[in-house]
Amino acid sequence: MTEPRSRLILGVVLVAVGAAAACGVSGATAAAPAPTTVGTQWRSFRADVTGIRPGPDDRSLFVQISLPGNDPGCVGEARIEQVLEAKTDIRADVVYTTRSAAGGCQEKVAAELRLTTTDPVADRTVILNADIGSAWHKLGAGWGHCDPRGTCAPPADHCDPAWIGAAVSAAGAAGPGTTRACDPAWLLLDVPQHQAEPPARTAFRWSDAGWTSFVRTRSAGCTEILAAERKFPVALCKALPAPA
Repeated sequence: MTEPRSRLILGVVLVAVGAAAACGVSGATAAAPAPTTVGTQWRSFRADVTGIRPGPDDRSLFVQISLPGNDPGCVGEARIEQVLEAKTDIRADVVYTTRSAAGGCQEKVAAELRLTTTDPVADRTVILNADIGSAWHKLGAGWGHCDPRGTCAPPADHCDPAWIGAAVSAAGAAGPGTTRACDPAWLLLDVPQHQAEPPARTAFRWSDAGWTSFVRTRSAGCTEILAAERKFPVALCKALPAPA
């Protein structure tokens, strides 16, 4: 009879300790709440603009942005607002809403928004989020950054980052990619067409209109590039591995 009685007393003690913890009795500790990436209030922020590419018509552009990660609450809505058009420039704000908690939503995801204008975009400078130092202007078939000092004249160097960015823009790439080779007449870029796809190698030739692509390949070396353009310099591609 003694052993069953001992088990009963032990059970009562365990229940009492649990009740004490729940009631906030001194010396008792409660389990810490699970970490969360979601806060309670939606707030608006300006988005990080990573690129611009031509739209489907002369009154639109696609604005490429980087947003907080995929967790619920990281992004509620991304939009373009406050579009103001002048003779020489187009200004707009690119914003998103979030209710992420402190330290949450560290991962970045790419997104694209369409900017629509009343008049043709033409050669007007595009200023987003009032960032004059990172204004965009048309370069050839694509779009590149103006000089940080505000000069939007086309750079003399065809391998200037502005021209490279314009080539990426014209190719409709999903990201900035990697420059594999560049000289005044030829350019090789490894760029992704879609976020979920590995990059492909795009070859460009220079013309009066800027960089123009002529072939895309996922192969190493020069075979497919030379098949499309015999004048392409072998030295620029012969040692290159396949894009990855």
